[in-house]
Amino acid sequence: MDYDGQDPWASFRSEVRKLRSQSGFTQVRLGKATQMSSSLLSAIETGTRTPKRSHAEILDTAFSTGGRLTRLWLDINDSLDVPEWWRNISLLEREAIEISEYHMTLIPGLLQTPEYARTSMRLGRRWDPQSVIDRDVEARAARFSQLRDDVCLWFVVDEYALTRVVGSERVMSSQLDHILTAIEDNRVRFQVITQPAPHHPGMSGPVRILDFEDRNPVALVEHLMGEEVIQRADPVRKCRSLFGALQAEALSPTDSAKMIKTIREDVAT
Repeated sequence: MDYDGQDPWASFRSEVRKLRSQSGFTQVRLGKATQMSSSLLSAIETGTRTPKRSHAEILDTAFSTGGRLTRLWLDINDSLDVPEWWRNISLLEREAIEISEYHMTLIPGLLQTPEYARTSMRLGRRWDPQSVIDRDVEARAARFSQLRDDVCLWFVVDEYALTRVVGSERVMSSQLDHILTAIEDNRVRFQVITQPAPHHPGMSGPVRILDFEDRNPVALVEHLMGEEVIQRADPVRKCRSLFGALQAEALSPTDSAKMIKTIREDVAT
């Protein structure tokens, strides 16, 4: 799919054009099959008219997509109130069938509780008004529930991310409980790199790799003002290799869960 950071509906237009081409429809033939005028279809494809949900549902039926356009329509509408730079990444994340993420200083965003996210954002973005922080916390807290049901999630974090108290002991205890619940529910695989780690391969910073059913994988690297999408095959391969090295350095998922429980007990005392 084509994700355009300046126009959140560009991905919808691109998908409609691709599906129509694959199905062998002209706009006139598709109009007759859907009872939508060819001028309306043209306006949706060129961006002069914003599609309604009913349009997405009708086109899904015509193309036999299993609801793909409707899900994309819902994704875009849900993302309109989040920061511009996050829209593309949010859509990518929801389409991913596997997400592998490493973080060295914080709990990965997909696993953050609202209180943990609010504290970390407030401390690191003192220039933003509270309304912006509240908006971004809401968007971050919703991310996990918006993923595919069958997505495979694999996280590697440094021990420091778990032992560093963010906000208060109460906030941190709740955050650790949240991770343990996700592990126990078999929603995530989670590994911890214990400290000290003198031969640590992840000193260059956080990284994520997203895999998809119908497009090439991408890597995401964080910076102060957002996150950069890397699409070129060779850099993505290098990021995947780095993640493999981090997994090899970390404790097993079973031993990692035991360690988190121990840290949770220490925080509570």
